[in-house]
Amino acid sequence: MKIKICGITTENEIQMLNTAGVDYAGFVIFEKSKRYITSTQASKLFGRLDGHIQRVAVTVSPNEALLEQIEEAGFDILQVHKELKQEILEKATKPIWLAVNAEDMEQALEKLEWTKQIEPQLAAKIEAFVLDAPAYGSGKTFNWRKSKRLKKAGTNSPPENGLGQKRMLILAGGLNPDNVAEGIECFLPDVVDVSSGVENDNGIGKSEAKIQAFVTAVRSVTTQ
Repeated sequence: MKIKICGITTENEIQMLNTAGVDYAGFVIFEKSKRYITSTQASKLFGRLDGHIQRVAVTVSPNEALLEQIEEAGFDILQVHKELKQEILEKATKPIWLAVNAEDMEQALEKLEWTKQIEPQLAAKIEAFVLDAPAYGSGKTFNWRKSKRLKKAGTNSPPENGLGQKRMLILAGGLNPDNVAEGIECFLPDVVDVSSGVENDNGIGKSEAKIQAFVTAVRSVTTQ
């Protein structure tokens, strides 16, 4: 089970991730987010991040200009919420994590079906699906029991992406040290993704204690 900590903005938080030994660091490249950071600012933090931790650019309906900035900054993965435009899919050179709103079952199933119909070379760029709440970054979960239907539709135990590769399932949306074990039980994801659930009580910045508690909770489930 791999772990992604999202919404990283400072060198201090980078050190927290290094200490915790997580697998992915998420940087939110979206101006309306309180965790917003530019791709240039993020790239300046990369040098302090342990080499095994992959760098994820979290975006909302990115355009070509933003894609170019992200590619030049040195991110490893492009995470896309809302709309993944055809031209972005065609021009992206990094693996893509495609987010779906797990509460909107019709929309989620439409996205899953769309990935089955596009050209195999383009489908191969979509490495994973991110199951998220309607208001991403809100710290609120979606209805896990209701949304388990998505497992059968091709998120968990996912279909081939066109070139014989299996897609990963990433569980996000309101995870925290207290509920992540239940989320893992429901979805058996490949990656768990947390942001507000490991922030300080005032909602500003990450809490090292909460990050450690989250990692411990995940490891305790996956090593049983």
